[in-house]
Amino acid sequence: MLSLEFSMSLMMLLVVIAVSGFAGFMLRSRQLAKSRMKLIKVENEMISSHAEILELQKEYMELELKLRGVKDNVVPMRANLSTEVGEKLPNVSIRKKMLGAEPNNSESENVLNKETRAAK
Repeated sequence: MLSLEFSMSLMMLLVVIAVSGFAGFMLRSRQLAKSRMKLIKVENEMISSHAEILELQKEYMELELKLRGVKDNVVPMRANLSTEVGEKLPNVSIRKKMLGAEPNNSESENVLNKETRAAK
């Protein structure tokens, strides 16, 4: 019969156990270091994104405060129309003379009256 003789001393067994324990400890500490580095990277990204959000919020609030100073962004058309009614309209008769047509004062007065009534 074939027999395999393998003798091991107690000292050798202790050395093998110690080396394997040390190798396992080193592998696990390396894994933990990598996971810590990933965690730190993600935290830094979050901090920078929060800082950017806060900066944008600050700009928004500054713009909002500026707009509060402005009472009304919409200009009413009636106010502008009243200033335009006070202005004199150009004389159409000169243009009609240049084109060769005789001016009709009653027509131009009717048009002017209709425009002033519509403006009111």
